[in-house]
Amino acid sequence: MGKATVGIPSLLRKSLHKTLRALIEQSEDDFDVLITYRGNLTREFEKYEKQLSIRFIEQDTGLFEEALNLILSNARGKILLTTDDDAMPAKNWVLEHTEFHENNKDVGIVTGEVEGRMWTNYPNFLYEKLKGTKFMEEYSHSFKEYKAYLTKTGFSVDRETGYGKSIAIAGVNMSMKKEVYSNSRVLTYSLRGSYNESFLAVNSIKLGYSSMKAKIAKVVHLDNDSLSRPIKDDMALRIEKFTSPYMFNYIFPIDLDLLKELHSIVTEEEEKIGIGLAIEGIEDKLPPEKFRERLKEEVEGRNMHHN
Repeated sequence: MGKATVGIPSLLRKSLHKTLRALIEQSEDDFDVLITYRGNLTREFEKYEKQLSIRFIEQDTGLFEEALNLILSNARGKILLTTDDDAMPAKNWVLEHTEFHENNKDVGIVTGEVEGRMWTNYPNFLYEKLKGTKFMEEYSHSFKEYKAYLTKTGFSVDRETGYGKSIAIAGVNMSMKKEVYSNSRVLTYSLRGSYNESFLAVNSIKLGYSSMKAKIAKVVHLDNDSLSRPIKDDMALRIEKFTSPYMFNYIFPIDLDLLKELHSIVTEEEEKIGIGLAIEGIEDKLPPEKFRERLKEEVEGRNMHHN
């Protein structure tokens, strides 16, 4: 077993060349690369096999979460790092993640520095309105010292930014110990892969580890249009962000009565629809794939209604 596996879910975009060239330049060389891909794998990408220990796994079904699960189930390293196919990790990226895990036995998952446009955590707007109320209380004592934490109502919110304990993990610069990734699969419930990293972070906490944001291992994230960082404001993404109680309920049971009470007082359309869907999913015990269908119906129905 090598020190590390680097996992990249990819659509084989041209920007992947920059990512792979950055991996060739790494100061640490004890790692293998695992790329899940949709599309046509051409020689221009296969040629990197000469310089990197690389495996390509074709993803024939599903969306982003299925791609991530392929990586989680096929990784081999003592740690698993993930990045995107439009990101450029710094020269010491693998080395600094590896050293961090060696020096921090209690941390199961860590996110490093990211330079570039970040995705918007829409539930933070609700947090600002309701902080100090029962709706925004920490799920449990475990989250008291977390800067970004899980609420009793099933949201990941940021009470402050900065480095330290946090469940606001960025998949473009994330790493996990084998004890965490080998016991983790993300829920295949969404259209955009929302909160898959926070799901892994909370699962890491359930497994007895902590989750951190650390000033290490910088990654430059190019400003491409993407699922989680659309250039145009995207109502579908906003709605999806408010369905997270359904997802977190798979790890820690969410207080449904409290969530229903919250649903009765929210005013924004995305809050009403997203939280309503989460309640339906939990109450009706919808399996993730069925929930994804319901989410798609709601989003498409809303688009037709507004066009």
